[in-house]
Amino acid sequence: MKKNRRSIFSKKMTILLIFLLIVGVNDLAFGDNTSSQKVLYVASYSFQYAWSSEIKAGIESVLKSRKNVQFRPVSMDTMGMTSSDTVKIKKAALGVKELIESWKPDIVIASDDNASKYLIVPYFIGSDLPFVFCGVNWDASKYGFPTTNVTGMIEVQLADQLIKYLSPYAKGNKIGSIRGDTMTNRTEAKFFEELLGVKIKTYFVDNIAEWKIKFVQLHTEVDMILVGDIDAVKINDEPKKDVEKFMLDHTTIPTGCWDAHYKNNSLITVGGIPKEQGEYAAQAALEILDGKSPMDIPIVRNKKAIIYLNMKLAKKLGIIFPMDLIDNAQLIPAN
Repeated sequence: MKKNRRSIFSKKMTILLIFLLIVGVNDLAFGDNTSSQKVLYVASYSFQYAWSSEIKAGIESVLKSRKNVQFRPVSMDTMGMTSSDTVKIKKAALGVKELIESWKPDIVIASDDNASKYLIVPYFIGSDLPFVFCGVNWDASKYGFPTTNVTGMIEVQLADQLIKYLSPYAKGNKIGSIRGDTMTNRTEAKFFEELLGVKIKTYFVDNIAEWKIKFVQLHTEVDMILVGDIDAVKINDEPKKDVEKFMLDHTTIPTGCWDAHYKNNSLITVGGIPKEQGEYAAQAALEILDGKSPMDIPIVRNKKAIIYLNMKLAKKLGIIFPMDLIDNAQLIPAN
C-alpha cells in the first residue's frame, strides 16, 4: 500500500514538474528580450508636463496592439531650461544616449526640440537606428531632417485662426505675446510673425514674478495678447491656481492661447492635440519595424485642434460669441 502511494505521489510530482517546466519555457519565450521589438520614447520634458504625458498616452494607445513590443519611456526633463542651461541639457542627452547603447532599442520616438537638437543630431543622424520625432516646432530642416534614419511630425500652432477669432473683440490690431524663455518658444515666436506677417511685441521671461509684470504691462501696449505656457517659467513655490487667478483678475483685453492645458487662462484657445503627435509617431514606428524605410515616410504637420471659449472671461469683457463659433467649440463655464 505504501509502495502504491509512493508511486502515485511520484507520478503526480513528475506531472507537476513537467507542467512547471512547460510553463517556465513559455514564460521565457514570451518575455525573451531577443524575441521582442523594443521601442524607446524620449521626451524632452518631464512626464508631469501634460503635453509629454499625453504624447506618451497616444504612443501607448497604438503600441498596445502589438503583443511583442516592449515600450520604455524616458524623460530628459529639460522643461524651463534656457540657453544658459546648455551644459545640463547636453548632460541629460548624453544620459539617454548611454541608455540607448545599453538597452539597444529597435527604434526611438523623440518628442520636442531638445531631444532632436541635443540627442539625435549629435549622436545618431545617419546611424542604423531609426528615429521618429514629433513635437518639433514648425521646421525640421534646421536639424537636417529628414535623413535616411529620421522622419516624423512637426508641430504647428494655428495662430492665424486664433487671431481671426480674437480680432473682432480687440480695439486695434497690435498683437503682444508673453512666453517662457526657451529655445522652442523663441523659435515658435519667429514663425508666428512669419505666419501672420506682422511684428509681435513679445516678452520672454524666466520667472513668474517677471511674467506677472510683463502680462500687466502688455495690456497698455497692445490690443490682444497671445499667452504662452506657464510651465516654461520658474514658478517656484507659488501654486499654479494662484497664477491662473492673477491672469483672470488682470485680463482686460482679448487673450488667446494655442495650448489646451491653459484654456482656463485665456479668452479663446485653439489647442493642438498632443495625442495626435503620439499616435502618428507610434504608427510610423510600427511601419518602420515592419520593414518600411524612414525615407519612405514623409514628414507631416499636425492637423487637429479644439477651440475652447472661456465664458468667465467673455462675461468679464462683455463679449458675446456668435452661435456658429459656440457650436464648434468647447465652453469653459463662467462659474
